[in-house]
Amino acid sequence: MRWIRKRTETLRNLLLVSLLTILLFTQFHYTFNWSQLTLHNVTPTENRSDNRLYFETEKSYKLRLQIQDKLLYGSHLKQIAEKQFNSREGYNESFLDALPLLRNNIPDFRPAPYCTNRTYTTSNTSVSVIINYHNELLSLVLRSLYTVLAAIPPHNLHEVILIDDGSDLASYHELREVEPLVSELDVDVKFYRWEDNKGLIYSRRWAAQHATGRAVLVLDSHVEVRPGFLGPLLALVDKNYKSVVAPVFDFWETFDHRDGYISYDGNALGFDRYLNWIFVYNPKDGRNFPTPAILGGAFLASKKFLEEIDYFGRGMVGWGYENIELGLKTWMCGGIVHYVPCSRVLHHSAQRSPISHGDRIKASHPSFNGGLVIKSYFSEEHFKEFEMITKVNSSLSVVADIIAANKEMLARNQCMRDYGWVRRNLMRFLESYDKETSVAHVMETQGKCVTVHLQENTGGNQDDVFLESCSTPKIALNVMRLTIWGDLRIFDRRCLDWGYPAVKFATCHMQGGNQITRYDKATGQISNISEDLCLGKAEGSSWFSKGPCERDAGQSREFTVFNFQFRTVFNRTMLVGGLALFDTPPSVKGRFH
Repeated sequence: MRWIRKRTETLRNLLLVSLLTILLFTQFHYTFNWSQLTLHNVTPTENRSDNRLYFETEKSYKLRLQIQDKLLYGSHLKQIAEKQFNSREGYNESFLDALPLLRNNIPDFRPAPYCTNRTYTTSNTSVSVIINYHNELLSLVLRSLYTVLAAIPPHNLHEVILIDDGSDLASYHELREVEPLVSELDVDVKFYRWEDNKGLIYSRRWAAQHATGRAVLVLDSHVEVRPGFLGPLLALVDKNYKSVVAPVFDFWETFDHRDGYISYDGNALGFDRYLNWIFVYNPKDGRNFPTPAILGGAFLASKKFLEEIDYFGRGMVGWGYENIELGLKTWMCGGIVHYVPCSRVLHHSAQRSPISHGDRIKASHPSFNGGLVIKSYFSEEHFKEFEMITKVNSSLSVVADIIAANKEMLARNQCMRDYGWVRRNLMRFLESYDKETSVAHVMETQGKCVTVHLQENTGGNQDDVFLESCSTPKIALNVMRLTIWGDLRIFDRRCLDWGYPAVKFATCHMQGGNQITRYDKATGQISNISEDLCLGKAEGSSWFSKGPCERDAGQSREFTVFNFQFRTVFNRTMLVGGLALFDTPPSVKGRFH
């Protein structure tokens, strides 16, 4: 018996020691601190970029190798602490940290043979590169920086302006490594760190204003620039200094990586009268093509032209709509905006937006920025329509001087074109629209109309749906439009959203799912495909909700499914939503290729 007790006590002690070891090990991984990480017998792998690059000094080369080893070693720790680290900023952090900074195994998505056989005259234009980040992964920041440095010929690289936009260094210890590394590079890197998060637009605008190169290249901080990307862009800017040009993004879904690379092929970015994005497919032949606006993650413009049009995003907060404003100002002031399929940039896509918005003005920044664009460059009547749905006017009153400055810039540069010119010459209705999806309707049932009540207390983000007596069609209250994205819209900005117990109209996200709406002409029923539920009303309720589309025999009549009729109130000549590019506008033919 004594032997059994002694053996039991020994096993118990071993178990306690094992449990304590596991707890300490787990705690270490979950409190992984970059600044305290030391390397022990870490062997560099073949994945590490350990060739010295032309812009590296001996010291920066050694620093970079140490950082790469830390990233590689830390990626293993983060795999264990997956819940904490792999969801940080919506990226698969452990996977990205294990990748080399420079890779040669990314597919070449340039259209062949047009791009692959094309050569460009050597340009001597000096380029200022702008990259700003906030709470970004170190591996992504360095990969963006190193790929652009490796891709730009030394005689073109004038400077790099790198801005840490108020990152939380207590949580992102590794970002402290950026400044000492870039300060040792054999190129002119100007590093700035804001005390507070000022926002993406503010940082980019500030950097563009202080850039001293003849051309300004703006890049996201989570991209990989592909070799040869600069030549096709500079060819256009050198030919016409009023050109704003953008490479084509290819995407890599960076969380599970199961889908691999996605070739974007190039889509022109159009927008409707309320600045909703509309992507338009373009041929894959590789030719440059005009676009009303561009994605904001990568573009090149001459410093001279940016100065003339007062750069971009004056007075805007956070991020959003600065790319549409840049496109509008460029076209209005006699410039051109191009996508260049022979120039490629790989974009690492996160599961959610990694930018914390530094809003200097307490406002709903998408509506604020959009309202600022419309009030500055569109008619007052147009802005009143926008104001009806966004209620943005009160916050815009604090930037009346900025709106006045934008209008003064148009007058100073004799920008004779207006939004109507942009619409007529660059965008038109998609011919592929069915008649039912390109006209506007009111939805009637039982002699009443579906009406939306804008909610002041939610900033207009979730609007209740009611059945009320039909009145004169009001664009922001009861005029609906089915779209090619499969959603039902009001005011081209709010979509019927089935994700609430009581169905509401919410901001359109064009991602399907809870905003996919189907209209059955035969039955008049409106339903959501993913849930197979229909639009109706519960007994005693004054607003719409969702319920079973069919009622079994003897089932309670507590929920009534309505049968709707769509009554056309005006056609495509009145609404501007659903716009597309002309192949080549006749009035400006010959300027785009």
